[in-house]
Amino acid sequence: MTLYPIGTPGEPWGAAEKRAWFKSQSSKRSYADEVLAKLTALDPTFEVMQYGALTLNPDRYPLKAVRMVADAPGAPWALITGGVHGYETSGVQGAIAFLESHASDYRDRVNLVVAPCVSPWGYEVINRW
Repeated sequence: MTLYPIGTPGEPWGAAEKRAWFKSQSSKRSYADEVLAKLTALDPTFEVMQYGALTLNPDRYPLKAVRMVADAPGAPWALITGGVHGYETSGVQGAIAFLESHASDYRDRVNLVVAPCVSPWGYEVINRW
């Protein structure tokens, strides 16, 4: 049996083990290229806004959402999220693809907010933590 290289089996991780694990992580894909660049390229009728940033690196990991206000007064609101679990690519890219291809079809029926990548660090390192 191969033991995990960090920590002691059966013992909770302390601050040192968490730091060691974090330092062992590396980016495997680009949040800037695969998410932020695509949001910048959206139809200008969508409003791209920043609702926060990861304290880890606020410039690298701004949290973005896209808003589309319905043409119909009193229309309901809908929220679409992706990338809650960092290793899940399909939710992130699916939310972006929806914005690129079909979201405008709903402009007369719903106010839409899309947060396509809720966990950008997790997305880059392909990890849930």
